[in-house]
Amino acid sequence: MSAPTTLDGLLDAAAEQHPDALAVTGPDGSHSYAELRAAALRAAGALAARGVAPGDRVVVLGHNRAATVAVLFAAARLGAAFVVLSPTVRSYHLRHILADCEPALVVAGDECRQVLAETGNAVPVLHPDEATAGPADGAGAPPRVPAQGDRTAALIYTSGSTAMPKAVVSTHRQMLFAAGAIQDRLELRRSDVIGCFLPLAFDYGLYQVLLACSAGAALALGAMSEVGPALLRLLRERRVTVLPAVPSLAAALVRLAERTPDRLPPLRVVTNTGAHLTADHVDAVRRLFPGVRLHPMFGLTECKRVSILLPEEIDRRPGSVGRPLDGTRCTVVDEDGRPVPPGTVGELVVQGPNVMTGYWRAPELSARRFRSFDGERALFTGDRCSLDEDGYLYFHGRADDIYKSRGFRVSSLEVEAAATDLPGVPAAALTVTEQAGPVLFATGALEPGEIAAHLRERLDAYKLPARVVVVPALPLTANGKIDKRALQESLEGTR
Repeated sequence: MSAPTTLDGLLDAAAEQHPDALAVTGPDGSHSYAELRAAALRAAGALAARGVAPGDRVVVLGHNRAATVAVLFAAARLGAAFVVLSPTVRSYHLRHILADCEPALVVAGDECRQVLAETGNAVPVLHPDEATAGPADGAGAPPRVPAQGDRTAALIYTSGSTAMPKAVVSTHRQMLFAAGAIQDRLELRRSDVIGCFLPLAFDYGLYQVLLACSAGAALALGAMSEVGPALLRLLRERRVTVLPAVPSLAAALVRLAERTPDRLPPLRVVTNTGAHLTADHVDAVRRLFPGVRLHPMFGLTECKRVSILLPEEIDRRPGSVGRPLDGTRCTVVDEDGRPVPPGTVGELVVQGPNVMTGYWRAPELSARRFRSFDGERALFTGDRCSLDEDGYLYFHGRADDIYKSRGFRVSSLEVEAAATDLPGVPAAALTVTEQAGPVLFATGALEPGEIAAHLRERLDAYKLPARVVVVPALPLTANGKIDKRALQESLEGTR
């Protein structure tokens, strides 16, 4: 069978090669690859019956479910682009997204009807269970739209440098290349079970669907709300062998494993992206799960994955996020766009088939971030990185993680690392506002004055935060990242 050229072709190939293997398990049941493909065909029929055509957008809103996965492949089969959104999306942002992408259809579970109503939504709404209902074999599905690798497969909304979420335009060819390059490095197996507690609205979560199909592995869907006391039990019950982890999930895994080291799940691979794992968490994961293959990774929605570090390289390349993926070229440049010597920090520029098309309906922003470099199209990431002499990548923070203090440039990541290096400070986040200046939020048992005193021993005076605030827990986004915007808003509320 020839290599798939569209995302739905990836599912077709998996269903043909191992139809009876478990494909996905979630709150709405378990399905083999043959059953998942049949559900996708039924969903394609339901979407087409409601007018979805090539080039349309389909918003998929709700929890991680097998039916959601089927709908994504159905949209791909019809030549439409899917837009996956978290069920925790606020009506303020959802209203913007609906107006921005102008979907032909919204597929949403009951849990999302209220937020849709708050937006004044006038787009037809279909329940995912209704979308996947019909003949068991998917008979009557519309024919596949002729394969076009450069057709838009997904709009992935992300926040960051703009006031409202912006969508990264991702084609079938770009997404398939990224998934294949990641699989080449991770070498996932048919016997693996990928535990996905990350929302499918987060590209790190979404790509677990593609990686599972690529390897013929099983996808065990969960939710970030389950990352609590029951996490280890869930991992054991679902026989999870591969765990994609953002730092908050890794911290929960370590905390629970240290309490019950005799009841650990059969983890074989742990990956990390979204934000750096601390050195302590890296050491703890390797100590608690001696046979695990831990892969620190680095990426952005605009090019999915940039680099992956192999487990055997961790001790030799401390702090590195690995070598660029095969077919991907990384260059670090100075403020004038000129390449810098190895070991020098500058802006990371990425080139390769994984560089996405640009931002949806944002030509000026696209022109700033996606432009020519050395005669080829490139992504100027805005990330501060360095490359060593052997081409290993090191992440030093985003440009917007850098702020000025007393005329000096300061990295918030450096301040956070100095804080979490203290015994008794498990997590820290620094945020900067015009009114309050740099404020460090920390968790743990130490008092603010104690943390400030220790920081004075570790940091130059101009790097010290103006204030230290100890909180019970740091707020998280739906993707499990620290929500610095919420921290800023908490400061505004105390002025």
